[in-house]
Amino acid sequence: MHATTSPFPLHAPPDALPPTTAVRGRDLSLALLGLLALGGAAALGSPAGPAAVRLAPSVLLVDLAALALTAPALIAVHQFLRLSAKPEDLAAGLGRALVHGGRVAAGLSVIVLFFSATTDLAIPMLLASLVGVGVFTTATACVELSRAERKGGPVVGYFPLLLLGWVALSWIIALRVGVDVGAWVIGFEGGVWS
Repeated sequence: MHATTSPFPLHAPPDALPPTTAVRGRDLSLALLGLLALGGAAALGSPAGPAAVRLAPSVLLVDLAALALTAPALIAVHQFLRLSAKPEDLAAGLGRALVHGGRVAAGLSVIVLFFSATTDLAIPMLLASLVGVGVFTTATACVELSRAERKGGPVVGYFPLLLLGWVALSWIIALRVGVDVGAWVIGFEGGVWS
């Protein structure tokens, strides 16, 4: 039986992992602009009025709210379980995931803009793009958080469960915030849940 080596082994020693780069302010700014551009592209195809103005920041609000509401919980529970990654490395990994999600949003904004200009499918394409950005951001966050944990030492059995719980929590919060932001864009008074 021959053993194969993978470029990304599950339990790689810290010195065998590729180096990570810090999140630069320029990259973060461009990512936030990409999220704003995705909502703005859909706003161009919506009827004129307050709904179009509120549609532009909708993607940015959903992504930032999900990250801002779940990242402190992830880091706090990670430290409570005494896992090996440093909190700074976890936060940097989440920042890199946000940057990658913003880049995907910027790319998808061109597709949404096309549908916005040529058809009435701007809102369905925005929703599909929002799910795509969420999936890509989640996948990048899982890879980056796993890399940070492997860099800190051996991966303990609690870490995959923590990661799975964080992914579930972040998607639930993103859906909840997305419904509220959608109600705000449409103009429901008092929100959906009241």
